[in-house]
Amino acid sequence: MAIHTLLFDLDGTLLPIDQDQFMHAYFGLFVRKAGELGLDEKAALSGLQAGLKAMLANNGEMTNKDRFDFVFSQVSGIDSTRFNEQFSLFYQHEFHQLAAFAKPSALAPRIVEKAKEKGYQVALATSPLFPAQGTEARIGWAGLRADQFSLVTTYETYRHAKPHWHYYVQVLDELGVEASDCLMIGNDVREDMVVAEHGMETFLVTDCLINRDDRSLHPYRKGSLQDLSDFLEELPPCKQ
Repeated sequence: MAIHTLLFDLDGTLLPIDQDQFMHAYFGLFVRKAGELGLDEKAALSGLQAGLKAMLANNGEMTNKDRFDFVFSQVSGIDSTRFNEQFSLFYQHEFHQLAAFAKPSALAPRIVEKAKEKGYQVALATSPLFPAQGTEARIGWAGLRADQFSLVTTYETYRHAKPHWHYYVQVLDELGVEASDCLMIGNDVREDMVVAEHGMETFLVTDCLINRDDRSLHPYRKGSLQDLSDFLEELPPCKQ
């Protein structure tokens, strides 16, 4: 296995979290904030849900942010520019209440630092459905910092979302690497393990396993976050 770049998923991987509970609470906070700003809560929720679906189906013609803003405004009737201005502090304040749904592990910072000490390039390949502020907040909940990664994917600059292969193509292009140079580490069989079809090595973290399609796990290297830590300990120093 001649790899020199590790791609880490965030939610459910470096940051143990119940994704369903987190998203349900996120919707609630988002709608409450919209109401506090004097906006129609039902319209804001409809816009949020439609915007998320649109990002997941983004065809690459525009960034995920632009796709979200367009659909949110179209569905909710709320001007997205005005909304973004009013909503700018949400991810600095209210969003952090959602940290209560995370169960951070001391292993996560150790894993990232050990990989870097061994000379591996590390990138955070989290599905880019959140703005940079929301992503950096969740990185912090995991006991990490954005500047520990060569790349962090957010909705401002990405044009696809997981499991679309073109999301990963953009990651590879920005890092200047090939699929065969990388190990993808994630907890979602559909979203993260798809890279195996394109020649990338994988490690499936099973602590917060998501397997919506009930696929066989046999093809994948897998284990707990502790198992991942042990696996990385055994990796030879990167010679690149």
